Amino acid sequence: MKKYIILAGETIVIVGLLCLAHFLPSTSSKALNIVINISINYLMGFSAIIALKLSGLTIDFEWKNYKQYLIGLCIAICLALVIGVIPQLFGVRLAGPHQEFNISNFLFEFFYLLLVIGPVEEIIFRVYYQKAFVSILPKYRWLAVIISATLFGLIHVFNSWLNVLFTFVIGLAFGFAKEYIKDMHYPGISLAHSSYDFLLYVVTLIF
Repeated sequence: MKKYIILAGETIVIVGLLCLAHFLPSTSSKALNIVINISINYLMGFSAIIALKLSGLTIDFEWKNYKQYLIGLCIAICLALVIGVIPQLFGVRLAGPHQEFNISNFLFEFFYLLLVIGPVEEIIFRVYYQKAFVSILPKYRWLAVIISATLFGLIHVFNSWLNVLFTFVIGLAFGFAKEYIKDMHYPGISLAHSSYDFLLYVVTLIF
C-alpha cells in the first residue's frame, strides 16, 4: 500500500509542477524566466529522488561503465535520423520549425538539455516510475516500460497531441533500452535523452 501512496503523491507533485511551469506568467526578464524554468525542473527531479528513497528503490549511478555512453549516443543518433532527418528529406518536418543559428542559443540548448532536461526527465520516468511499476508488476517488466512511456508522453500534452505520440515512442525506446540492455544505466540513458533532443535541435538549424 505504501508504494501506491508514494506513487500517487509523486504523480500529483509532478502534475502540479508541470501546470505551474505552463501557466505561470512569464516575467519581463528572460534570465529570470530561465531560472524559474530550471528551478521547476530540478524540483521535479528532486521529488522523484525523494519518492525513490521512500519506496526503497535505488538510482543506478554506474558512472564508470563507459559502454553505456556509446550505447546512449547510438540510440540518440538512430532516433534523430528516424524522427528528425529522414522525414525532413521527404518534406515532413517533425523536428520543429527552422531556427536561425545563434551561438548563445546553441550553447544554451546544449547545456540546458545536457544538465537539465535529460537528467531530470530520465530520473523521473526511466528511474522512478519505471522501477516503481516494475516492482508492482515484476513478471511484466515490458508493461512497466509501456506505462512509464505513456506517462512520459502525457507530460508533453501542453505542446500537442502529436508531440505526445512521438514522445511516447521515444519513451518506449529509452525505457526498453534501460530495462533490457545490461550495460545501460541512468547516466547512459540520460545522455541518450539529452543527445537526442540536441540532435533534433541541430536538425532545425540545418533544414
